[in-house]
Amino acid sequence: MRYIIWKIGNQFKKVFTWWCWVLNYIARFSTLSAFLSIFKIEYFTAYLWRCTGCNIGKRVCIGWDVYWDVGNAKLITIEDDVWIASRALILCHKREMSLYYKGESYKSLPHKRMPVTIKKGACVSMGAMIMPGVTIGEGAVVGAYSLVNKDVPAWTIVAGNPAKVIKEIKPRG
Repeated sequence: MRYIIWKIGNQFKKVFTWWCWVLNYIARFSTLSAFLSIFKIEYFTAYLWRCTGCNIGKRVCIGWDVYWDVGNAKLITIEDDVWIASRALILCHKREMSLYYKGESYKSLPHKRMPVTIKKGACVSMGAMIMPGVTIGEGAVVGAYSLVNKDVPAWTIVAGNPAKVIKEIKPRG
């Protein structure tokens, strides 16, 4: 009986994983989102991300060909009113390099999984790469093609490789 339950559970995992990759492909490359926006059906890509396990708030806009770590989607949290521009990358895993020694195989290193959080009102510009364990603060802007490997303070603009604070956003007044 246990074997049958284990077998069914394994089959479900395989089907779910396959389905997540299908949704990933549709969300990244399909023009369906653009087509649906004509009919005022917005945020379709965010809906697809939600289906793969991402924690996504309201009014999240996601551009075309944005890669996210589908296998670790539950580690991604995106709050309300976030904009992620086209071709950005959000990663939640990396190799544990502290265990890598001369003469050993890189492929045998275990993965280190860490959450990524993008706070309310933030913007990730085109081509930016968000590394595992990073929190992008509320209202922060990540410049185009930036590599974000450390937390981004709220209400700042960061850019570069690696990303550095280039401006603090002041209140109106």
